[in-house]
Amino acid sequence: MKNWLQKILGTKKKNRYSVEGGGVETGRGAFRFDERDKKQRKSLLKKLNNYWSKRKDSRPVSYQSAPQPSGRRKLLLIFCLVSAAALFFKSGGFSLFSVLLEDLDYFRITQIRVEGCANSTADEIRAASGVKVSASLFAVDERQITENVREESLWVDQVTVARNWPGTLILQVREFKPYALIAVGEDEAAPLYYLDRKGNTFVKTTYGMDLDYPVITGLEQAEDLDTVPSELDAPLDLLKLAESNNPNLPVQSISELHVDADEGLILYLVEHPFPIFFGEGDIRRKYVRLRKVLEMLYKPRRTGMDIGRVAYIKMDYLKDKVIVGYGESG
Repeated sequence: MKNWLQKILGTKKKNRYSVEGGGVETGRGAFRFDERDKKQRKSLLKKLNNYWSKRKDSRPVSYQSAPQPSGRRKLLLIFCLVSAAALFFKSGGFSLFSVLLEDLDYFRITQIRVEGCANSTADEIRAASGVKVSASLFAVDERQITENVREESLWVDQVTVARNWPGTLILQVREFKPYALIAVGEDEAAPLYYLDRKGNTFVKTTYGMDLDYPVITGLEQAEDLDTVPSELDAPLDLLKLAESNNPNLPVQSISELHVDADEGLILYLVEHPFPIFFGEGDIRRKYVRLRKVLEMLYKPRRTGMDIGRVAYIKMDYLKDKVIVGYGESG
């Protein structure tokens, strides 16, 4: 270290004690401060400071202090990325990617789970779906599965497909719910079909099935069930109004809704055989008025009107009038 300092200074440091003639000088003169020594010290400190300054400046700059790209460069980068993605999808890159994934055994179907069945069975849905175990989850077509199942099971309205990666296919079944019965056919013994709230016919009833629903008649001559819903508007609207379950006219009290070409809609109650003529239009207003009429008929002691003697009720007799007809005994 001493030699290195001497090399930097370009001279050798003299002893603080002067030796002359082989002896050691003692006294105040021996401790005299040399001005030249002081200058050398300052020069040494200056050179050391310069040396450490250069070392500090030569250190690598961290990535955090690197200059950030300008806003224009950012926009250009985003534009390039978006353009590349658009080109990828437009050229069918995603389809090609999915095709490559279909060949991977890791995504082969090992289980088909069916949920939501009430009147159909899980095995029936699996068989009708057309999907086989060992097929790829990427190759499943939800629309095709729904079409296949509806062709085989008349109870099924919709099938929702869910994938539990990597190998489970879930078929969530939504079945039709019976809302009424409709007689369809040309003869008097027309078969009865279930009808949902939207007017869709879906299953022909057989012995042992639940028939405790209002029956819509008068459409036996319909050649195609697809044309029926337009004629079902009035009876379905009346059934939906009766769902409020007013004690005088609950939906459970409705036995039959007959659609007549001349008289319009005709209502029959479960406990009473007389017809109630609704006619055409204003179903809501007539329904509310009928509830009030039935309320009076169910209280003969107070009103003097007995429902047991009624022969018919016309809701469209006049614009604001209802006529209650009595039999000969009344």
